[in-house]
Amino acid sequence: MPAARRRIRVGAMAVGEYTFWGIWADILSPKGKLGGGLLGMDITHCWDVNPKASAEFARKFDCTPVANYDGMVGKVDAVAFGGLYEAPWQHLLAHPYIDAGIPTYLNRPFAYRLRDIDGLLDLAAKRGTRVMATSVQEHYAQASYLRDRLSRVGTIKAVHGTGWSDEFPGHFHIQWFVPKALGYEVEKVGLVADDERKATYLQETMLFRSRGEQPPFVASLTAATGHHYLYVNVIGDRGQEQITMDRSPDARETLYTYFAPQLFDMQRVFEGAEYEPAEATRAKTRNFLAGYYSHLERGGQMVAVSSVPGDWSPRHMKPNWIDETMFKR
Repeated sequence: MPAARRRIRVGAMAVGEYTFWGIWADILSPKGKLGGGLLGMDITHCWDVNPKASAEFARKFDCTPVANYDGMVGKVDAVAFGGLYEAPWQHLLAHPYIDAGIPTYLNRPFAYRLRDIDGLLDLAAKRGTRVMATSVQEHYAQASYLRDRLSRVGTIKAVHGTGWSDEFPGHFHIQWFVPKALGYEVEKVGLVADDERKATYLQETMLFRSRGEQPPFVASLTAATGHHYLYVNVIGDRGQEQITMDRSPDARETLYTYFAPQLFDMQRVFEGAEYEPAEATRAKTRNFLAGYYSHLERGGQMVAVSSVPGDWSPRHMKPNWIDETMFKR
């Protein structure tokens, strides 16, 4: 009889406000809604910038809180970041774990400066550390389904998509889904919104560069409320291919269909697999920052993704969320 696989000890980073960890814990923890056992990962430790939030998460899901952001080094097999407000400081929070060779999951939008994501990925390459950086919708079967059927549409003329969202940096997941399905060869991005942090209207345009016999084409992506959480239509000279993704009104079914695929891929990375090349993570970060740069610096005009300065950062959702003196102790 084969030996049982050792379960992966996971450290939960950023478990307080605006975080995926409440959802992930409902899948992974025996005290969650699914009762654990679906995957081979256990939440053993947690940290949050707010110690009370960390203590409450630890009490609810039976894990150990740590006082310092690097306090799980040597205690866990992997760490995963779940919060949005911490994203501008994620490169600093993740550094000790990547430096120690601990597989690390970075939450979207990954980094708020190009130099920050480059520094992390260069460190990961140097240390041989697995790093995964994704949005939840990248893990849907719809992405590979659409990618496998692109040849049916012939030459792509245009792409149209809508996704449920009322802000850009966190819930506008379609900006990561579309390149996952169509490729990362994005040349220019334009973003039009009233306030990207709390939008009443938000529209992004991606210009994909030519490749082979495929000429450049535009993907028009709109944030919307309504029936579909995700809808994409690829229009070609020989036909169209569409995908939709809806969230079930049943909370348990949503955990299985909407969020569990992300955790399955996360576990594979924590076990040593590569999810995607580091250059894909760089491309996703460049595209995200180009949209922000278009909105904040160019009034929504299309900007080349290569034109965003490496030190430029958009405004933060919570500017004073992290006291940076914690990184100088």
